[in-house]
Amino acid sequence: MQIQRILKTQLQNDLMNSGKVIVLYGPRQAGKTTLSKMIIEETGLKSLMINADQLKYIDVLSSRDLNLLQSLVSGYQLLFIDEGQRIPEIGINLKILHDELPELKVLVTGS
Repeated sequence: MQIQRILKTQLQNDLMNSGKVIVLYGPRQAGKTTLSKMIIEETGLKSLMINADQLKYIDVLSSRDLNLLQSLVSGYQLLFIDEGQRIPEIGINLKILHDELPELKVLVTGS
């Protein structure tokens, strides 16, 4: 059973129009990932979805190398990082991405 999420409309509006990195945090198993995926699907944007519990992109996302970060997101309109707290230096690297690629939509979950 899908429950109506009060935050969905506001988060979707913020993601699409605010020009800011959107961080959704809260306790584990609260539905952050489910809500995020619903929002992303409805945007229709070409999205790169990363689960930071898997180690595949940790080296790139924890580096401060703009070229590496740009090559990771090249061709995508939206970057979604699930469990972002697992990535060292994630805050500064999201700032670098946002400063250099302000058109890239970014949504991050964490607990």
